[in-house]
Amino acid sequence: MLSVTKSAGEGAAAARRVSASRSARVLGSLLGCLAMVTAAFAGDNGPAAPRNGTIGYAMTDLYWAIYQTPDAKAECPKGFNDGPREQYDVLYPSKGKQYNVVDTQLKLEAETWMPTTTPDSFVFKEVTGKLSYGLNLDGKTTPEDFTHPDGTAGIDNQLYRALGCIIGFRGPDGVEYIFENKAIAQSRYNRTMIEITGVDSLVNDDDVRVTIYRGLDRLLTDATGNKVMPGGSQRIDLRWGKNLIQQLRGKIAHGVLTTEPAREMVIPWMNLGVPTVQVIRDMRFQLKLTPTSAEGLIAGYADVDTWYKQLIRNDSTHHLSNGQISGISLYKALRRLADAYPDAKTGANTAISSALDVKMVQVFINCPKDSCT
Repeated sequence: MLSVTKSAGEGAAAARRVSASRSARVLGSLLGCLAMVTAAFAGDNGPAAPRNGTIGYAMTDLYWAIYQTPDAKAECPKGFNDGPREQYDVLYPSKGKQYNVVDTQLKLEAETWMPTTTPDSFVFKEVTGKLSYGLNLDGKTTPEDFTHPDGTAGIDNQLYRALGCIIGFRGPDGVEYIFENKAIAQSRYNRTMIEITGVDSLVNDDDVRVTIYRGLDRLLTDATGNKVMPGGSQRIDLRWGKNLIQQLRGKIAHGVLTTEPAREMVIPWMNLGVPTVQVIRDMRFQLKLTPTSAEGLIAGYADVDTWYKQLIRNDSTHHLSNGQISGISLYKALRRLADAYPDAKTGANTAISSALDVKMVQVFINCPKDSCT
C-alpha cells in the first residue's frame, strides 16, 4: 500500500514538473516575442525604423482646433454669440404681434442657405485673445496673427477667430465638437489615411514620403467598440477615392513629422450621417509620431464656400440652434476674416486660414500590387 501511494505521489510530482516546464517554455516564448517587438519599436534612442521603412496611420479624431480657457474670459471677454433662436426673438418679438411664416421663418431659412456679405444687424463676437493653435502658413508674423501656447509666433488661424466664441464649436460638449469627432470612428466614408515611406527613423529623418489615401474598412476596436486599437488593416479605395490620392515630401525631427504644403487637399467629411467634403489649400501635416499613433495638426486655408456648405448640409436649423450657430452671421464673419486666395474678378479672399486637431492610429495599409503611388 505504501509503495502504491509513493508511486502515485511521484507521478503527481513528475506531472507538476512537466507542467512547470511547459509553462516556462510558453512564458519564455512570450517574453521572446515581447523582446522582439520591443527591439523593433524602441531602442536606446527611441522608436526604431518601422519594418521595410513603411508605416501607416488611419484618422480616428478630427475637429477644428479651438484654444479655450475654462471661463472663456481670455478669448471671449464679451461672451458667446447668439444662435438662430435668440436672433429670431430679437427680430420678431412676440409681444402682442403676429407674423406670417413666409416673412419670418422662411426668410431666415432662405438666407441661411443663400447667405450674403451684406453687413449684419447683429454684432458678431470674434475671438480677441492672443493665443491659438495652428501653424505659420505664410512664413510671416503680422499683427492679426496669433501666438501658439508654446510661444511660437505668427500662427495663422482666422477660422478660430470666427468660431472660438460660438459654443457649438467648443469642447467638450459643443454640438459640432461632439459630432465631428464621433463621425470619424463610426464611418468608412471619411476614412482618411496616410502612409509614410522611406523611414529610417521615427525620431529623425530628413526625407520621407507621405501618401494620402482613403480607406475602405472600419477601424479595429476593443471589446467595448469605443476604443480604437492599433494594428488593424485597411484596404485602399482605388475607385471613388482614387482622385484623393496624393504624395507629399516630409521630414521627421524629434519625433514630429512635418510635410511640405499640398496645393489642395480634399477631405471626405461626415457629420450627422451626411457625406460632404472640406477643401484645404496649402495643406500640411504636423504630427507627433509613435509606433502606434500619430497626433497633431492639419493646417491650411479652408475654402470658405465649401466650408459653409458643409456646415448647413450637415446641420439643420435645429442643430445650428442647439449650438447657438447663426449661419447667417457666421458666413459674413468667414468672408470678412478670409485671408487668402483672392477672387480674380472681385479681389475678395475666398479661403480662410485654419487648423484641425487630428489623431490617428497605426494601421497596415493593403494596396494591390502596382496600384499605389
